[in-house]
Amino acid sequence: MNTEIIHALTTTFEGHAQHTENGVEFWLARDLQHLPGYAKWENF
Repeated sequence: MNTEIIHALTTTFEGHAQHTENGVEFWLARDLQHLPGYAKWENF
């Protein structure tokens, strides 16, 4: 995989991080489904 693509995906992934009140970082799958190219949640 191209280094530029990896950097772009990592940046986008980190941009979707959410945090709890205690600072715990987490992600929601529905927020990330489009990164690998899934248009429908059912296919992710």
